[in-house]
Amino acid sequence: MRLAEVVDDEVSVRDGRRVAARFREIEVEVPDGQTALDPLVSRLRGAGAGAPDPTPKHVRALGPRAMEPPEVSPLPVLPGAAAKEVIRSVLAQSVAHLLRHDPIVRTGGDPEAVHQARVAIRTLRSNLRTFGPLLDPEWTEPIRTELGWLGLALGAVRDREVLLDRLRARATSLPHGDQRAAASLLSVMDKEIEELRHKLIVDLDSARYVDLIERLVAAALAPVTMPDADQPAKDVLPKLAGGPWRRLRSAVRQLPENPTDPELHRIRILAKRARYAAEAVQAVAGPVATSFARAAAKLQTVLGEHQDSVTAQAWLRSARATGRRAFAAGELIAMEHIAANDARAKWLKVWKALDRKRLRSWIGT
Repeated sequence: MRLAEVVDDEVSVRDGRRVAARFREIEVEVPDGQTALDPLVSRLRGAGAGAPDPTPKHVRALGPRAMEPPEVSPLPVLPGAAAKEVIRSVLAQSVAHLLRHDPIVRTGGDPEAVHQARVAIRTLRSNLRTFGPLLDPEWTEPIRTELGWLGLALGAVRDREVLLDRLRARATSLPHGDQRAAASLLSVMDKEIEELRHKLIVDLDSARYVDLIERLVAAALAPVTMPDADQPAKDVLPKLAGGPWRRLRSAVRQLPENPTDPELHRIRILAKRARYAAEAVQAVAGPVATSFARAAAKLQTVLGEHQDSVTAQAWLRSARATGRRAFAAGELIAMEHIAANDARAKWLKVWKALDRKRLRSWIGT
């Protein structure tokens, strides 16, 4: 029977690499309320613990800064807004999303945080590209370059985690003896992920990352725009956001009857950019743009399944396993081959659902 849970926290507050402050806090949680709490608090006070302090840990650690509003807070887009106001709001949403997941990425408590931070980076890069004609290129390109650097660091971790989870899930359907061989085969990826995570944390602790965050915060507050960005958003943004769609449609039309794996991967990337562009302007383009984005996301998902399968097969072949592990690798490759073919059989139907005139009505001509 659990009477209480006592947690002894030792907190260090860092300023760069220097420890600026330290404090210790003991938390007591009891399931049955005050009955068990008072004797425990008395024992702890008798052992030297101080008086209870209701101040949250993050407030004690950060001081007054913890009570300040977020530096980046996306503002709603008002009717008749200028293009630069929509751009600022869209950039602020992604920057806030990245900042929200930064501490969770660092602690490693939730693998989804790496994915969400990566999505924020990809969305930022895509939107800076889409709205490029309305932005100062000397301001935009250095930011896009640094976002690419950070995206690679996040992607290295995320891609390995996705691959490992995928193959471990596949392995559960193997015969029991082959499951053990597969587990042995896949265990090498745990070390790879640990090393990639360590590199990612080093990058997040670097001056280069701090400089990027400062640039992104500045971009969220006041992007450097060109004069045309003063025009009404509804007059200029849908046409710009239609650019990624037109590139996607052109690429699909140029595909051979039986596209290669890299060609399908390229279509997935273009579908993702078209989706991000539609999501960026849905406040001024209306619900049809939202429906378009959903349809593009479905295409992205189907082709993403295909690419994940291709990547899994490539890793399994490169593992150069022997004995029982080689047999398990072959079984997993066969499963992934079936999955890739299934995605190939589906993608064209999903594309046709996206390539409908009704879904394109929001795009400017």
